[in-house]
Formats: sequence, structure tokens, C-alpha cells
Amino acid sequence: MQKAASKFIGEHDFRNFCKMDAANVSNYRRHITEFTISACDRRSNNDELCSMTIKGSAFLWHQVRCMVAVLFLIGQGLESPSVVDSLLDIMKTSRKPQYKMAPELPLILQSCLFDKANFMCSADASRSLTEHLNDEYRHHMLQAEIFHIASSCLPFPEPNSSETPQKKRNHIPLLSRETEPSYEERISKVKAKLADNLK
Repeated sequence: MQKAASKFIGEHDFRNFCKMDAANVSNYRRHITEFTISACDRRSNNDELCSMTIKGSAFLWHQVRCMVAVLFLIGQGLESPSVVDSLLDIMKTSRKPQYKMAPELPLILQSCLFDKANFMCSADASRSLTEHLNDEYRHHMLQAEIFHIASSCLPFPEPNSSETPQKKRNHIPLLSRETEPSYEERISKVKAKLADNLK
């Protein structure tokens, strides 16, 4: 996943990694300066929690969720890291394959930097936010422990040799999937609609 994530670094056309808004956006080039995946200190059974740090000059609508969705497919061994190269090459892949975005729940906008702008936070606001986040953390830790205890109470079924294991859901490679309309097709439709409205 890290090898694939590194392919996003630099300036690229990310039209295959966003929800395209042809009526309002004509430039899909964005500059990513950092994309790292690191392990957190939390584990659950065999699952390891990781975090992704993504820095860039600007992002498109749902760009981060789309990039992460493709990385998840790579991490599961369903796609090769080279699929990122193919999707960033708009001459080769001019239409975005249909795929489900990564969930929004773990997405955190940590900070924004603007030229000649300094953001200030009062001590009261900072204290209030810290208390709120600590309360939320304790609440979710309690819920996690409840679920952990509940799952440990469940009986494990004895393996039955006569039962066939469930087949893993068939994966359709990204580059073989149905695609969304290209930017050119979308903008043509927008212009035609505008022309009809002017009549």
C-alpha cells in the first residue's frame, strides 16, 4: 500500500480519484506533497490499525476517499500497485472506473495553512474542545470493550468437513469495470443544457 501511495506524490491529474463536478471544475491537477501509511499502537486480534497522512496544496471533491479506496483494494491483494499509474494516466484511462469510495468516518481534516493567515484559538475554546474529545474517546473505548466482551461470549462452531467454505466475493479488476462519463462527455452535456436553457 505504501508503494502505491507514493505514486500519488507530485502533481497529477486526479480526475479518476474524485467525484467529478464538470459544471464547476475544469482543472483536475492537484499537487500531493506527502502520503504516508504508519502503524498505530492499537491492535484487535489479527487486525492492525494504521493511519494515513496526506498533505497537498488542494484536494478535489472526495479525492482522499477515492485514493484510499483504491489503496484498500491493493492492500487486500485485489489490485496491483501499478493500477494507480494507470488511473493517473488520463490518456490511457480517460474514464473513471466505477468503485465504492472509502468510508468518511475515519477521515480527519487536521489542519489548513493559508498564506498571510493566522488562526487563533482561545484558551476556553481549546479547553472545551479537549474535554469534548476526551469524553468522546472514553465513550468509544467503553463501547469497544463491550463489543469485545460480547464477541468473546459467542460459541465457536465446530468445523464441519462436509461444508464447503463460502466463496470469496468475485472481484472485478478496476480497469475492467464499467466507467463513468469522461470530463469531455460531462462538459459537453453541461454546455448543451445551458444552450437549451438560453433558447
